[in-house]
Amino acid sequence: MTYLDTFLTKKSNFAQVLLLIFAFSAWSLTGLANIALALLVLLFLTEVPGHWHQLRREPAFLLLGCVLVITSILAVRAAWLFPTTAKEQWLGISAWVAPFLFIVPAWWLRREPRLVMPVLALAGFGLVFGVLRKTDWTLVPQFLQGMRYDFGFTAVGIAFLAAVALVGLLVFRTRIIDLKVRGHARPLIGWIIWFSGFSFLLAVLTITQSRGAAVGMAIAGLVYGGLQWRSRHWEGGSPGYRPVMGGTLIPIALITILAALLFWSIQGREMEDSQILMNEGEGSELSYTGSINIRLNLLQVGLAAFSQAPLLGFGPGTSTTEFLVPEQVIGVGNYHQIHAPEHSHLHNVALEILARFGLVGALIALLLAWVMRSAYQRLWRDPRADSDLRVFLTLSGVMLIFFCLYDFRLVNVDLRFFCILFLGVLYCFQFDPLANKDGH
Repeated sequence: MTYLDTFLTKKSNFAQVLLLIFAFSAWSLTGLANIALALLVLLFLTEVPGHWHQLRREPAFLLLGCVLVITSILAVRAAWLFPTTAKEQWLGISAWVAPFLFIVPAWWLRREPRLVMPVLALAGFGLVFGVLRKTDWTLVPQFLQGMRYDFGFTAVGIAFLAAVALVGLLVFRTRIIDLKVRGHARPLIGWIIWFSGFSFLLAVLTITQSRGAAVGMAIAGLVYGGLQWRSRHWEGGSPGYRPVMGGTLIPIALITILAALLFWSIQGREMEDSQILMNEGEGSELSYTGSINIRLNLLQVGLAAFSQAPLLGFGPGTSTTEFLVPEQVIGVGNYHQIHAPEHSHLHNVALEILARFGLVGALIALLLAWVMRSAYQRLWRDPRADSDLRVFLTLSGVMLIFFCLYDFRLVNVDLRFFCILFLGVLYCFQFDPLANKDGH
């Protein structure tokens, strides 16, 4: 082995260690996670010159470059139109570009797909550690009395992460229970880890009282059932393919039951919101009371912002509710003028994209959807990914799409790190393993 080969191997190993650190610290020690991610990006940049021929044809790499250029141009334009928002525009560049950095973990995972499971496991342990670390344990009596709590995050954000992790426990249950330590099966340790994680995450979901997470899990259960049907009617199949779930309906039933239990635990909130909606008078403005009403009102506000700047939007750092409405940049009624600024965002990723980027943003979203569609097609054909991993990444993708329809945290650290890590794991199978014959 030459000196260059040794150096490149050490660099790859160092990047893999950083990736494991990032996975664990993403939702527990965000400062450490940012450092690990920054180092991963720097190491990736050192790879670009030597792999330019490969990367210049990689859709995710090209999309990252396009998003960086377009977001920067629109930020400069918005800072010129609204000078008081200049700082927000510069910060908006990194915030919107960051989720597209998923190609960085994908790049390092492509050389060692076996690292995917340790990365996911550490992400799960890190999430639990983060909740334990940030929780105010003096509030336990209030938890037991039905108080809603956010565990030091935001209620909807941590509920989404917990729901995805819980689905992961159900999908990978056999792998976890059949845990091997130094080559020997340790089912007792596996059961303890699985049951402890299951109970803890279920408690988190119950206390957050997130209806979105409950609906997301219900949708995941339906998709899981669809995958089971698909596996039973599969013709041919890819190399290494085996029927999803091995014919058992246990995970589907558990996900469905859990979703039903979560709905039951928050039925008071649901009935309250439904009652508020039914009591609204005909022809009157919907009150900014209750989750459903708030989202319907913000939908009107977001569409009004889009209609006034449909092509390029108002800039990546321009908040509709915190700037456009109070500064009367867009025309909305007095009622929205008073109440919309009470909310920090539009509670919908699609609306925020249309308001901030216009149709250009919609085009970027469509390109991302096309890239992810190709990644999923490759995932379900690639023998390096087993059926459990395929199912988990598919269900997580469905839950992510649904989450983006009822909340906007794409530029916040929690969902930003989720996109980088989750999409990175998904996209690593997009790279052709034959492209690494040189060992670099």
